[in-house]
Amino acid sequence: MRTIKHPIYLLALLVLSLFSSCTKYDFIETGKATSYHDTTMWEYFQTDSYNWSYLVYMTKRAGLEDLFQGTNTQYGPNITFLGITNHSIRRYLYRTYGINADGTSPADAVDPSTLTDEETMKLIDRMSVATCRSIILDCVIPQEKLLLEDFPAGRKAADGSTIGTGGKTYTMASGKQLWLYTFRDTYAGVAGSGANRLHIVSPTTSISRDIASHDIQTRTGVVHSLQYDFTPTDF
Repeated sequence: MRTIKHPIYLLALLVLSLFSSCTKYDFIETGKATSYHDTTMWEYFQTDSYNWSYLVYMTKRAGLEDLFQGTNTQYGPNITFLGITNHSIRRYLYRTYGINADGTSPADAVDPSTLTDEETMKLIDRMSVATCRSIILDCVIPQEKLLLEDFPAGRKAADGSTIGTGGKTYTMASGKQLWLYTFRDTYAGVAGSGANRLHIVSPTTSISRDIASHDIQTRTGVVHSLQYDFTPTDF
């Protein structure tokens, strides 16, 4: 019996070793984030109200439904979208219409802690159509469907400059430019062996942000979801 159990124990140890050597990198769970969705991007957003309901509402106000439906002739049938989640839009709304950090209040200021989700969404009605359009178009790479592997590798500047080496500067649908590059993290002390991450730098504001969830593919393009700490004014 011992000769039979030994291989079983060895197999169990091997399996445990394999599991313990794996790592799970943090990302935003944007609803089946790694799969292909046989829908338009517009339809996909409406399947995940937790992350995208404010974007849907803002898109309607901006009159940009055709952008995500793939029928906008100016921006093309396929786009790459740096996804602005509800958390990011809420940060913008509260920063714009909430009570200031110093205790002062702009006209018609709201207390975010007292608002329902529906009331928070209605703050979008205070935004101008032009602002809604600008916030969305700042995050759109037109005419291209870019997966994570399609972005060139780069490295941030060692001297603290805004733009480092490699990567690529993309002109967004709004006309703004963003420098995007991929870089593999260090893992277990080995440089370049970690997760491949997409980094975004605004030459205008000098603010950098990371993508949290990659390659959400639809029939009309790819969504790379921004981290929850992103605020639209960062770009």
